[in-house]
Amino acid sequence: MKKTVFMLALVFLAGTTFAQMKKDRTSAYNYWQKGELAKAKDFIDKAVAYPESATDAKVWFYKGGIYLDIHLKKEFKILAPDALNISYDAYAKSRDLDSKDEYKGEIMLRMITIGGELFNEGINFFKSNDYDKATRYFDRAIQISKENKSIDTLAIYGSALCYDKKGDKDKAIATYSELVDLQMKEPSIYTSLAMLYKDKGEIDKATKTLEQGLTQYPGNNDLIITQANIYISTNQHDKALKSLFAARDKEPKNISIHYAIGVTYDLLKNDSTSSQAVRDNYFNEAVKAYQETIKLDSNYFDALFNLGAVYFNRGGDVINIANKLPLSETKKYETMMAEGNDFLKKALPYLEAASRIQPTDKPTLVSLKEIYARLSMMDKLKAINEKLQ
Repeated sequence: MKKTVFMLALVFLAGTTFAQMKKDRTSAYNYWQKGELAKAKDFIDKAVAYPESATDAKVWFYKGGIYLDIHLKKEFKILAPDALNISYDAYAKSRDLDSKDEYKGEIMLRMITIGGELFNEGINFFKSNDYDKATRYFDRAIQISKENKSIDTLAIYGSALCYDKKGDKDKAIATYSELVDLQMKEPSIYTSLAMLYKDKGEIDKATKTLEQGLTQYPGNNDLIITQANIYISTNQHDKALKSLFAARDKEPKNISIHYAIGVTYDLLKNDSTSSQAVRDNYFNEAVKAYQETIKLDSNYFDALFNLGAVYFNRGGDVINIANKLPLSETKKYETMMAEGNDFLKKALPYLEAASRIQPTDKPTLVSLKEIYARLSMMDKLKAINEKLQ
């Protein structure tokens, strides 16, 4: 008898709490419809706390809607800073409980809205360099799109950029690769993926990625320049030049391309496996490329310094050879010393221009000091020594 009474009490209690849950659920709905979101939130939070809500699709549907509106209506955002994620979780739960598909269509539409908002929030976190949070928002936006049988390539791209920025190379490679497979119309995914492969030492994959990109975007300069940089870094200078010439043909006034050509020839001129005639030709081509760069931008420090260094090093090499000549070769010594000093004189205006742009750059000051000493320019030598102290 006592057991029966106890069971009846439980049934009665369950019925009472279910009735209260429904009452709070209805109050939440009514306040939601009136736009009184603070009160709607209070009642929906009470409603979902009842055990009966665990199987009630409607209460979670209401919660999803109330919290989505809290997020969308900025004046109410203080009520729940994480309203967007709470809304997603509530709608997901409602969808799982909705065995009759009563809310299926509306939830799908609301989820699309949430996906867009998650993407926007991801962008905001990305701009503030909070890549961990940005990744979470982009990934949830991706998840929503997949649940709706669609593909959000922009969210996937955002996620890839975050992994890249965070230095998570494996996840960045996997995500960029997914975009390549999806044929997203964005050339930068190929350059980014190629550079990640290059950083991991997987040069074949890097070059194949760029070739794939150039198949999709023939003549794209970013792809061509990235290809050239990879060739330069792997000492494939002839291939690098071929890529750079193609880029220069498309953008003849692109300063970076001319500078890169100069750097490539600069490296080639030091190749001891080439004949002296070939190396001299590389020297002249490096000079021309750096001069063209300076013509396009007279304040390009690296080009000014490199051109000065090209002449400076050539002059130093000639002087060093001259100093090793036997005393019997006086005439040849004098000729070579004059030639070496002439190269130093050619270096001087470029190094001085570089020093005006970056007055404290030590390599520039040291190079100038040696030239001033060699050419007996004592006043300038004194001034440089004061700067170097």
